[in-house]
Amino acid sequence: MRKRTLVMKAKGIMGKITGDIKKENIQWKKTLSIFTLTIILGLTSFFVYQEGFAYEVKLNGKDLGFVKDIHTVEEVLNIVEKDIAEEFGQDAYFHKKIETEKVRGHNKDVVDSSKLGDMILNNIEVFKPAYIISIDGEDEIVVDSKENAETILEEIKKPYIREKENENIELVKIDFKQEVEILSKDVNVESILSKEEALQALGIENHNSKDYILAEDNSSQKVSRSFGIGNNRLEKAKILENKEEVELENKENLIISKPILEVIAIERHKSTLELDFEIEEKEDSSIYKGEKKIKQEGTKGKKEVITEKTFVNGVQTKSDVIKETTIEKPKNKIVLIGTKERQRIIKKSVSRGASNSRVAPTYNGNLGSSIVATARHYLGIPYKYGGSTPSGFDCSGFTSYVYKQYGISLPRSSSGQGSFGAYIDKSQLRPGDIVVFPRHVGIYVGGNSFIHSPSPGKSVEIASLNSSYYKNRFICGRRPY
Repeated sequence: MRKRTLVMKAKGIMGKITGDIKKENIQWKKTLSIFTLTIILGLTSFFVYQEGFAYEVKLNGKDLGFVKDIHTVEEVLNIVEKDIAEEFGQDAYFHKKIETEKVRGHNKDVVDSSKLGDMILNNIEVFKPAYIISIDGEDEIVVDSKENAETILEEIKKPYIREKENENIELVKIDFKQEVEILSKDVNVESILSKEEALQALGIENHNSKDYILAEDNSSQKVSRSFGIGNNRLEKAKILENKEEVELENKENLIISKPILEVIAIERHKSTLELDFEIEEKEDSSIYKGEKKIKQEGTKGKKEVITEKTFVNGVQTKSDVIKETTIEKPKNKIVLIGTKERQRIIKKSVSRGASNSRVAPTYNGNLGSSIVATARHYLGIPYKYGGSTPSGFDCSGFTSYVYKQYGISLPRSSSGQGSFGAYIDKSQLRPGDIVVFPRHVGIYVGGNSFIHSPSPGKSVEIASLNSSYYKNRFICGRRPY
């Protein structure tokens, strides 16, 4: 009985406990449900709130737009960096100061990764190490390597280096007139020229004139590459009022003077020149006055001359003789001048009104030929009244001047010369004799011709004794030695 009673009590206690547990479990479930609902409502409210925000992105101070996820910016930048490295090399880079600001709204302005990448590319300048050809302290040409820069400069010099065909020409120095340096700098990749573009920019043409239509997306760098000239030179040409933005369809004429580099070549030229001989006159008493005799023919000498010549772009600007060496000395020509007096035999005779005339001496052919040769030297000298020098002759002044060179003095007037010396008949005339006309004289040259200074307005000339004018006026000949 007692055992049964205990069992009954135990069941009662367990029932009570179970009831309490069920009651508490229901209460906990209610509490958990309320808590879960609160969390869900809170998160929903949070996400709804967060959906109202975006991130404004700036790159180097320039607006790129809005993104929803800030991590998108970093991902896109990594992609752009890889693209830049593939296109321009691993050493290419760009400045990337990124600024983000969380802002409310602008959900409609949010851009995707692709659009963000394009905007980044359009707002960056890509740089890389390069080599600049600097001319007189100004950056002119940009190339990718020092070797290319050196090759380009050598190409500019090449047209002005002579081939080694002429052993008498030595290239002493070839350089640029301007101060030229090759400098290493980080530059915008758009300004780097190929070897061909650089050679065109540093060409040797005198002028290069082009018309260029500037479009709204043109920049100075694009125009620079189009013309194959450096940015610095483009600014000097004043083609653009605004270096970065230009008016649509603004046509300008671009005239660039070339070359901007001038090549100076200094050469030494070796040449062989002749040395003239001198004429040395010596008196000789064994030769009659008025006669000359060549004792020794002259021979020319030789000398080597070294001349230093300076050329600028192939045009000679300077020439200096720096050395002369005599290889062979000249030999003077020696002429003997006669000093021996002639004996004159005077014999009275009368001929055509001429009195106190002497018999003609034996004709001296050497002297006569020399007199004629000297007279011919003055052909073309104008007639001058009273003239007796090579600046102008009258008739007697001409004959007097010629004979005087052979030590024979004639009277100054034509009438005086007409009665001077031995009388010569026309049939006895020999070259060098004087021919006499009324108030006129000349020198017989042979072949019935004579040389004389005729009259004002004319010059020393050769005329014929057989001409109608002189044939009837001939008086006689005279041999004044």
